[in-house]
Amino acid sequence: MLALINLALLTGHVGVYGSGLNPLRGQNNVQGGGDMGAIPNKLPGFQDVETDGEARARFEAAWGTPIDPTYGYTLTQMFEAMEEGKLTTVYVVGENPAQSEADQHRAVKLLEGLEHIVVQDILLTKTAQMADVVLPASATWCEAEGTVTSSERRVQRVRKALDPPGDARDDIWIISEMARRLGHDWGDPTAEQVWDEVRSLSPMHAGMSYARLEELGGIQWPCRDEQDPGAQFLHGRLWLSGDEQGRKAPISVVHHDPPVDELSE
Repeated sequence: MLALINLALLTGHVGVYGSGLNPLRGQNNVQGGGDMGAIPNKLPGFQDVETDGEARARFEAAWGTPIDPTYGYTLTQMFEAMEEGKLTTVYVVGENPAQSEADQHRAVKLLEGLEHIVVQDILLTKTAQMADVVLPASATWCEAEGTVTSSERRVQRVRKALDPPGDARDDIWIISEMARRLGHDWGDPTAEQVWDEVRSLSPMHAGMSYARLEELGGIQWPCRDEQDPGAQFLHGRLWLSGDEQGRKAPISVVHHDPPVDELSE
């Protein structure tokens, strides 16, 4: 993938309209999950939890609690921490590591050794079958209100078409109810209220009200205010001013680091 990115950059296909590379995602709304802070080093809007003190202060003021300025574990590091006995409990939302991990035998063994597993999902996955607690969730693409983000950064509205079956509940309801039972009553927030809070804390989503998303059929971030049409492409700043032939990509020379097997020889 890195080679493809470098090739696109060298040939002038990064930072221009209608070009570039788009990663194919394995699951629905993976991009949106990252945008909302479901990665260990960022707050929503890709604001760095360690280095961006101003962003951290905004979230602390809104949430009424201090935020530890420390990166969390990546998925790989989580399994390493399980092996070392540092991670003993997991809460899995919309993932199935017992089947999705490359080394399934190792993953299952480590998951079986945990003290407690909670799984929140729409299906009784292999991981859910190992769980101590299963929280049946709604299928957000048809049973809930909200937003979804494509690989091209386009945020669009998702509208509820069906009621969840049986005991399945909306993800927001599950999280809010869990908070209430742990002593923090968040009330009964709607998806739009949650989104408006995101917009108030993430500058790159600030101009994406539900009304604008519906009117325009989706908006690409960054969209910093109600007049911003959104960014059709990123990284235009990479290029110097001038005509097509005068553009230059910022290329740096690096020292070749041979593979380990070559070093051992």
